Amino acid sequence: MPHLCNPLVDDTFMQPAHDLLENYSRAKRHLAGGLTDERFLRWGIMRALENDESGRAFLQAQADQQNPLARSTWFDAFKSSRRLAMLTEVATTSYHCFARELGERDWLAEYEELKDHPIWAVDGHQIAHATHAPRDGKGRHVASGMIYGLCLHGGLMRPLARFQGDAKRRHEWPVFKENWRKWTQHETRKAMPIIVADPAYVDNQHWVLSSINREALIITREKENMAPTIYGPHAFERDDPINRGVIADELAGYSNAALRRIRYRDPATGKDFVFITTCKHLRPGLVALLYFLRWKIEKAYDVFKNRLAVTKAWGTGETAALMQAHFVALLHNLLTLLLARLEHTGLGEHKVIAKQRGRRERTAAQNRVPAQEKVRHAFTLTCQFIRLVRNCLRYKIPWEQAYPLFKQRMQCYL
Repeated sequence: MPHLCNPLVDDTFMQPAHDLLENYSRAKRHLAGGLTDERFLRWGIMRALENDESGRAFLQAQADQQNPLARSTWFDAFKSSRRLAMLTEVATTSYHCFARELGERDWLAEYEELKDHPIWAVDGHQIAHATHAPRDGKGRHVASGMIYGLCLHGGLMRPLARFQGDAKRRHEWPVFKENWRKWTQHETRKAMPIIVADPAYVDNQHWVLSSINREALIITREKENMAPTIYGPHAFERDDPINRGVIADELAGYSNAALRRIRYRDPATGKDFVFITTCKHLRPGLVALLYFLRWKIEKAYDVFKNRLAVTKAWGTGETAALMQAHFVALLHNLLTLLLARLEHTGLGEHKVIAKQRGRRERTAAQNRVPAQEKVRHAFTLTCQFIRLVRNCLRYKIPWEQAYPLFKQRMQCYL
């Protein structure tokens, strides 16, 4: 990658998205001048990366770099259903193409029983309302809320649907329930999808029926006010290191369904958890592991908020909200893909790996969690990596100069 004709980092980073636009988008139009679809795609990704405080600030930064564009042209593009269709095609196709390339970087590669399952950590994410957003009946603004999914195989993000914003409030569960099948239509992994979610997604009857219909499986936590009837235990291998921390694996009856119930005590913290699931075939320790990996979606949201500074809606309306979500997720996935490609050249987040190794070495043997220690590559995009990519794109740095910088920034903390 960095040694072929010494291209710019900019070219290498944006190329996967532009290739998808050129080869897979049926909604693309060939416009002459102005805000072409190629320029709109690039600028949307840069808008998410550049952490400008507003759309006007972003446009000024582009104009100051001799890339002027009329304000009305840019903001009107975020109302275009045709542009949204184009972006959705690119973003959706990118997920599948990137997932294939990231196959060797599977976080869960050590677990054979998980390889055929699409596994999604799901949660809602809220950001501040747009400047001109309408108010609700009580004169209050409503935060813009979007449901995302994080693939627990490769760390790729996908937006699903907006659940609130523009003076409207909805709980995220019914919105997810209406839309989640969109995610599973074109999955290449053939086993049932596994949804890993917090207790806000508890709907026992829905998930039991989804399991019976072979649509999806669920892993979540039991709510405190749930009063199950314990029917009996399931046998499991207590000597299996993956099951360390499992206290009981049992069948439990709730008011409208029977589910598998796993009681677990985290060896690292001593804290007790109770998981409920429709996954009947997984070792109980893997059920616990997948729920703990759900935290990675919260880490991704932290990247959005604190490292990319995407804290405010870019516009009003459903179309603008979905465009922003697709651009932010596409940027996250392009960064993840670039990191994987750098690893193939011998670079990697050595500073993060060393930190994780040191933490494990300081943990007493009885407090270690073998299931978590076997998860590979599952670390958050770091500030130094994101800053360096931003600077390389902003200042048009060629790989000949950038490669030593990546090696330095990924070796140790500043």
